[in-house]
Amino acid sequence: MYSLVGLVGFLTSIITTPVFRNLGNRLRFYDVPDDDALKIHKQPISSLGGAAILLAILTSAVIAVVFTEVDLGRLLGVLSCGLLAFGLGLWDDLKWKNTGSYKPAVKFTFQVSISLLAGLGLFALGVQIRFIPISIVAVLLGSFYVFGGINAVNMQDGVDGLAGGLVGISAAGFIVLSAHTGNALGFVLSLALLGAVLGFLVYNFHPASVFMGDSGSHFLGFMVALLALTFTSKPYGIRWLIGPILIIGLPIFDAACAVIRRLIRRKPLFEGDRGHVYDRMMHRGLSVKQTVLICYFIQAIFVGSGIALTRL
Repeated sequence: MYSLVGLVGFLTSIITTPVFRNLGNRLRFYDVPDDDALKIHKQPISSLGGAAILLAILTSAVIAVVFTEVDLGRLLGVLSCGLLAFGLGLWDDLKWKNTGSYKPAVKFTFQVSISLLAGLGLFALGVQIRFIPISIVAVLLGSFYVFGGINAVNMQDGVDGLAGGLVGISAAGFIVLSAHTGNALGFVLSLALLGAVLGFLVYNFHPASVFMGDSGSHFLGFMVALLALTFTSKPYGIRWLIGPILIIGLPIFDAACAVIRRLIRRKPLFEGDRGHVYDRMMHRGLSVKQTVLICYFIQAIFVGSGIALTRL
């Protein structure tokens, strides 16, 4: 019955994404390119797709509670922490999109605050890093995972179909890892995530008719961080700390490179640039689809390496 979780996620996403796309168009909830060099689209595009992803995963959670043995309180609890990330991204979409008043210090403060709240909530639910058995350290590390996840996935949301596809490949890796370890919570969450993302990609792959917005990228970032944390909730050893990070894959390593690059150039960490892996590929003349498919391949290598490491 577990497969039903993924199927419901996919069907909900593929049905509701055009609904939220049209709602975004009616409400003028757009991602407007203007003359922003960081945006490759030319026309305003609805950015309410993240709401469809969220709804699909919540619907899958209901199915999981009815048809599987996953704990209701724990499942709803961790997803409630995800709502914090989604809400932060939605606020970001509303406040910062299409305005000239970009305040990175305020955004950073909100991200840190939400990450700490989510990390504390996950710790209370038993989703924590036990590699270092000190409560405050576990809370801070969990918060760091959330903070890193939402920013890493958000940085990949610069090309049609990239962020969602990378997260989908990660979700497939977490499905394999969950099945291998008997991690019921991870299995349900990764199935729901994969189904929701695949349904969304039908409309988001180039040329995209809808974007996930920061609400979607923040929520997906939270989800991969959450999945990684579910495999550090037992003292397996160092490879169980590194393996899930490898399964998150390209977003993490590209984000790390971006932080180093901006520090070296003495630029604000929240000031976007066109130095990401996908940007460099497109600068070399690759098309959007070629770039995205190559990134998918790189992500698959990362995911395979992470799975292999945990199974040594």
